[in-house]
Amino acid sequence: MDKDSSVGIIIVLGIIFIALFGGFKNSNNSGGIFSITKKTTPQKEVNVEKETKRIENEIEKLKKQIQIEEDKVTQSKYKDIVTLSTVTRSTNPSKEYITIRVKSTATTTIPVTGWVLKSLSTGTQVSIPKGTYLYFTGMLNVEENIFLTGGDTLYLVTGISPNGASFKTNKCSGYLDQFQTFTPYLRDECPRPKDENLSSIPNLVINDACFDYINSMPQCKIQTKPLPINWSYECTNFIYQKINYPNCVNTHKNDSDFYKKEWRVYLKRSSSIWKTKKETVVLYDNLGKIVDTIKY
Repeated sequence: MDKDSSVGIIIVLGIIFIALFGGFKNSNNSGGIFSITKKTTPQKEVNVEKETKRIENEIEKLKKQIQIEEDKVTQSKYKDIVTLSTVTRSTNPSKEYITIRVKSTATTTIPVTGWVLKSLSTGTQVSIPKGTYLYFTGMLNVEENIFLTGGDTLYLVTGISPNGASFKTNKCSGYLDQFQTFTPYLRDECPRPKDENLSSIPNLVINDACFDYINSMPQCKIQTKPLPINWSYECTNFIYQKINYPNCVNTHKNDSDFYKKEWRVYLKRSSSIWKTKKETVVLYDNLGKIVDTIKY
């Protein structure tokens, strides 16, 4: 709230005091409020007490209104929509992260790139960077502003990304966790190998053992061990060439449920940021208004 608004509210309070208490004063010949209490009848004393209580209630209402006006200036429109859920501390920056969540009932798209998190204890502050919507292996990935929607979770990790990118997870992301360590871990929710299109494999007796093997293959794991040499080329080629992250993306990127409601975003810091205790972290939107605060 600016200075002029504050002064205006104070003047209004003053006018109310003068009008109300002045009315008491003029309604009694003796002049003062305290003399009213001393010289009036018990019934009049009761009336004064009621009026005093009414004035106190009016003052409380005005205080609440002042707080509402101040909140409009300092609080973000995303308050109670976007929240700081947890701060996971670690001396290893790759394992330290803040969890930011969006209420499932949120109906707007929320731009969070550029939002600032600040430690009130140390004064350290960081900004949420850009990220890659669809991560591809073996190539330079384009970074864009990050937008969150209802039910989304963003893990803001202090350290460096294991795959070199901040990214939105998808139904194939579990493959990335096989040879790299992500914190928190990436869930194994990839399509099962047995549910993929197997039409390229001839349905011959020679392939029975291979089909059985595909039926038993786990989710989100590429083949690392040699396969029997008596299996057909089509079957072994399917296992080696089709069951992996790149092919999974190419096959399923247009699925309606391809993208997950989760982001992994990395600050690329070489050391931890947040204190292990007695810490207060504040999240500010791109206008510098407070979205949420977490203390521990």
